[in-house]
Amino acid sequence: MPQATPHQAAYTVLPSLKSFVADLPALNDPKQLLSWYTDPKTDPLHPALLASLFFSVGVWIVSEITGNVSQVDRLWTTLPLMYSAHFTFHPWLTGQVKHAYEIDHRILLVFALQCAWSARLTYQSARRGFLDPRSEDYRWPIVRRSMPTLAFKLLNLVFIAFIQNLLLLAAEAPVYLLMTQSLPSYGHTSILARLKPYQAATKSVPLNIADVLLAGAFLTTLVLEMRADNQQQAFQNLKHGALDKQKKGKTLTEEEKKAVERGFVADRLWSWSRHPNFACEQTTWWLLYAFTVLPFLPITESFTSHPLSTLTSLLTPTALLPASKRAYIHASNNIPTLDYILTILLHPILYIRASLPHLTNSDFLRSEAARAKLEALTAFRDLRNDEGHLWNYSIVSPITMSLLFYSSTALTEKISGGKYPLYNAYKARVAKFWPVQTPLKGLWLALTGGRRGRIERQIWGNDGHGRKIKQL
Repeated sequence: MPQATPHQAAYTVLPSLKSFVADLPALNDPKQLLSWYTDPKTDPLHPALLASLFFSVGVWIVSEITGNVSQVDRLWTTLPLMYSAHFTFHPWLTGQVKHAYEIDHRILLVFALQCAWSARLTYQSARRGFLDPRSEDYRWPIVRRSMPTLAFKLLNLVFIAFIQNLLLLAAEAPVYLLMTQSLPSYGHTSILARLKPYQAATKSVPLNIADVLLAGAFLTTLVLEMRADNQQQAFQNLKHGALDKQKKGKTLTEEEKKAVERGFVADRLWSWSRHPNFACEQTTWWLLYAFTVLPFLPITESFTSHPLSTLTSLLTPTALLPASKRAYIHASNNIPTLDYILTILLHPILYIRASLPHLTNSDFLRSEAARAKLEALTAFRDLRNDEGHLWNYSIVSPITMSLLFYSSTALTEKISGGKYPLYNAYKARVAKFWPVQTPLKGLWLALTGGRRGRIERQIWGNDGHGRKIKQL
């Protein structure tokens, strides 16, 4: 049987999920629950999964009683940190290490970063009133009115209560992976030895340059997110203050007039991204996932011991690939040349006409289909082989978080588009999340009818000299 490593799903997470129900203690006995929790043979994912199901049932019951389905929203600020603390300190709580400082330092670093993340989110949620038990996300009443009552109740049960809670647990998959990776180094018998008798020997990888860079990137992202929050809050204060002045018949400044006319924040960071705070939030989850990949790459360890020679090798684009794949790339005749690619791009009609005889040849089409299938299977095999090296199962954390933000933001923008006349122009000019797309949008508008200037004047106005007001 092939050996598995902590970075592969077959090592821990799949056996853990399969054994969850069988390993549960009597749920009506607090002493047995406590004994089960502190037993080093208890898979740490099991108590977390049980807690997630408990919170799911709890928020569903409360939401049905109160009619307020935003109960889980108030848990977003603390539940991920709670799960992270559980996974981080599990070896200490179960006696696998005598002191908390003996816990793997990478896990402690990630936990510290998540404490900062939770503090920012808690402060922002409190500032906007989201922690008030009576508050409800303004989007839910709109969704509630748009569907039958029974359908919304099913949505509340399945997605709002259960799926969101499970996503909050899945968000901590990187911490669970790091914890299981460090457990064998403690030298204690645990659930890992029972579930994974064929596990490969693992070595402890100390903190290295990748951890430093990732921590710096995480904190930088957090600062940018706080800046975006503050800019949004300042705009809302300006707009609502202007509306109050307007009701009292007072004269508004030009800035206040523009805020009331536009209705939404669109300057500084918000002139580069329609949702810079959400972009930063997604980035933090990808950075946490990166802690399970980058520090363990051979090239990272090489950089720690031989930085200059490693930097030199990185100048080669294929430096991160295994030697066998590098040889394949250099030897392959199937990779198109630059001239071939440019011909297709610059003369597509000529390329299509030259290809027509092949496209009408059934034998050629069958052979191409077979070749494409073989290449797809080969790519899938390579992807599977790269599990635990270039990717691992905890990638489910950033992927699900990104999908959640994309779907929820689609609803938000649909509402904003109907509420603010200029919002569609803003969407045409500014990227949804990633700032690198904003200049491309501007270029596209300039090349397609010269609409860029008109749209920018609608959104930002002029400074008196025909220049767009767009502050960073």
